[in-house]
Amino acid sequence: MRIYLPIAALIALTGIYWLVWQSSASTVREEVTEWVENERSAGRIADYESFSIRGFPYRMQIEFVSPHLGDPEAGWSWQAENLIAFVLPYRLNHMVMVAQGQQRLEFLRLERQEIVEGFAVDQRASLVLRRGDLERFALDISGLEMTRSIYFTDRPGVLDRSEIVSLGKLDLHTRRVHDNDGLPAQGRHHAVIFETQDINWIGHPYEGLGPDLSIMRSRILMAGLPQTGLGSLRSDFLADWDDNGGILFLDECVVRWSEIELAANGVVELDDQARPEGDLTVYISGYDQAIDAAVAGGALAPQYADISKTVLDVIATVGGDAGGRIRVPLRMEDGSVQLGPAELMSLEPLY
Repeated sequence: MRIYLPIAALIALTGIYWLVWQSSASTVREEVTEWVENERSAGRIADYESFSIRGFPYRMQIEFVSPHLGDPEAGWSWQAENLIAFVLPYRLNHMVMVAQGQQRLEFLRLERQEIVEGFAVDQRASLVLRRGDLERFALDISGLEMTRSIYFTDRPGVLDRSEIVSLGKLDLHTRRVHDNDGLPAQGRHHAVIFETQDINWIGHPYEGLGPDLSIMRSRILMAGLPQTGLGSLRSDFLADWDDNGGILFLDECVVRWSEIELAANGVVELDDQARPEGDLTVYISGYDQAIDAAVAGGALAPQYADISKTVLDVIATVGGDAGGRIRVPLRMEDGSVQLGPAELMSLEPLY
């Protein structure tokens, strides 16, 4: 009799766990179905070839074959061969996702249609939700190879240029900040860390710079964000952020490319015409090469190049360090960018 009691208890516990697992799987299936229906009814894209949940008795493995997400109004869509999500039946708000196979991202940027297609050796994301809002998110990618094709929007199918990009590592980590001290009363606040290493960019438009970009790194606090749950990238995202009194605190931004090193910090928000405004402090070395590359790539109008170089030459003479790095105030105000005393470029509304 003593032998049978532990066995009976084990069987009972296994049965209870099976019921909990099945109940959790049903909850996930219902939530996914509801979310997909809501996305479709709102005019957004939420499609897949098949959807399954398995993995008992361990964590649930939720697999989507040929997932396709997007928002035609916002101008983006994403597709993959497979997307697998892992979640524990007793912790449904924490999910680990792995994308497999070839992926395709389409979006509109600066009046250009861009299509990015690629494959990563390893790509996984971790997502933690709290009452439907994003609490923490981490994206880690290694061994990424992709092509970037840029088309003219006014001439469908006409290719402007094609680029090949590979990178050794990409990390994107965000966490929600609950301390509202000095931040907008509305919206959510997220600390963001982004870093890429060992980028090889063939076909870029910045003449004079080689293909090897050693590092891009930034630490940012984004305050006043609208709802940050699943599928929150909407066409009205920027407008909602602006309505919340959104502010971007740039703690650190570093780019090293060829002989150029850029670092910046400061604060940016939107003015009453939805144009960026704020003050940044920029540290730069190799500024002659940076200006020439910016002009070649279309980021800076040619008429501003000589003015910029003259201003930076003066600043370098007065306060440059032994390594050739200078400190420059950059101000965005009334729809223009001022580099020291010189107007550098104009700014358009972001929405």
